Amino acid sequence: MASEQGIQQVELAFMPEFASLDARIRSFRHWTFGHIQEPKRLAEAGFYYAGVADEVRCFHCDGGLRDWLVTDDPWHEHTRCFAACSFLQLVLGEAYINHVLRNGNAAAATNTQEPGVSALEAAASSRLAADDEISHRLREENNRLREERECKICLTREVGVVFCPCGHLVSCVQCAPAIYNCPVCRALITGRIRTFLS
Repeated sequence: MASEQGIQQVELAFMPEFASLDARIRSFRHWTFGHIQEPKRLAEAGFYYAGVADEVRCFHCDGGLRDWLVTDDPWHEHTRCFAACSFLQLVLGEAYINHVLRNGNAAAATNTQEPGVSALEAAASSRLAADDEISHRLREENNRLREERECKICLTREVGVVFCPCGHLVSCVQCAPAIYNCPVCRALITGRIRTFLS
């Protein structure tokens, strides 16, 4: 459970071999229910394929779900049934979890799309397109900033978890549960804080 300061104590996952998103995605190689639920969405919500019918289990809390419908949202169902899961608390936060528990709404849990260029940046880029040199410099700066905000583990998603006690911000919420020593300073991770970059 998260503390008052927003620091989540590190708890060992029930199935640590599925702590990484890639391992969970690979578990769906024999999934035959793609017309009902997309494996990547299930994996992002913390589930791996149990190998029986359409049953999936959370790598962290071991909560199992089955009998999926096309309209089911994996994040919502995980929250509705297993709200105490530490993985959910890290990724979604207590406000969303409480909202689901109070209202039962299937509101979107999190934006799983890759962070894109904002409308303001796109407009600025189009105005400067005539000047190739300035446009080239802006692209280089944008790439540099994107790389700084990129998860140093998967190299695809945006960083979003600070490790305690060292304070390094190098991991996205999907990769953080699989890390027990900071990749920068090798310190033992005793807590995680979810961050939101603006």
